Amino acid sequence: MNRILLILFLTFNLTCFSQTQSEMNKESSNEYKKVDIELNNVYQKILSEYKSDSTFIDRLKKAQRIWITYRDAELEMKFPADNKQAEYGSVYPMCVSLYLKELTENRIENLKVWLNGIEEGDVCVGSVKSKYELDQNDYSKAYIEKDSTIWIPQNINSEIRIFGFQSKDILSKKMILISVFTKDVENNPYDCKYGSYYHTQSMDDLVLKYLSTENQFMKIAILKKGTLIDTVYMEKKWFEFSEE
Repeated sequence: MNRILLILFLTFNLTCFSQTQSEMNKESSNEYKKVDIELNNVYQKILSEYKSDSTFIDRLKKAQRIWITYRDAELEMKFPADNKQAEYGSVYPMCVSLYLKELTENRIENLKVWLNGIEEGDVCVGSVKSKYELDQNDYSKAYIEKDSTIWIPQNINSEIRIFGFQSKDILSKKMILISVFTKDVENNPYDCKYGSYYHTQSMDDLVLKYLSTENQFMKIAILKKGTLIDTVYMEKKWFEFSEE
């Protein structure tokens, strides 16, 4: 009887440990995902801020591809065994997430130099803009480019929330959203048909194009891979035409 109780006790404790480790694995994975999203946001913001410097943008994209290869190689060096689960045990998924999080946080700090800027007079500034230049380049409105493309940068300094409505009525169905607020974007809480985004550079294969001004609204085309898929209406107050 005592032996049976001992076996049941050990089984119970092992099960609890397994569940706890599983929860820790999931938690660490979620933490890494948050940092990975932050890295992508920083990367997209640099692309937006430095978009006029095509040479730098090419080098940035190349460097980011190389960094991803470096990150993966570092992970393999950290955990080199072929049968990783057998070698490193049930903590392996957690350890992977923690190490990826560390590497990604370091990458974020390195890239943020291009967003924070360098003080005037630094002779080694290279491609990094000065703090003064960056301060001058904050945007208060969305832009309509010369080719009618809508450009809504991530470094916009207004508390912006631009809905694309189904008709010229702010009470009509919300079809798409660009917002600086995380709570507006994550998990698409407004259930917009074409999604919710922080800026137009994060819209994957969607492009917005200005069609016309109709009273207090802009008529906007939504294109997917160059093909018109719908039109929406956005409030005119958020936009200005680019002079470049």
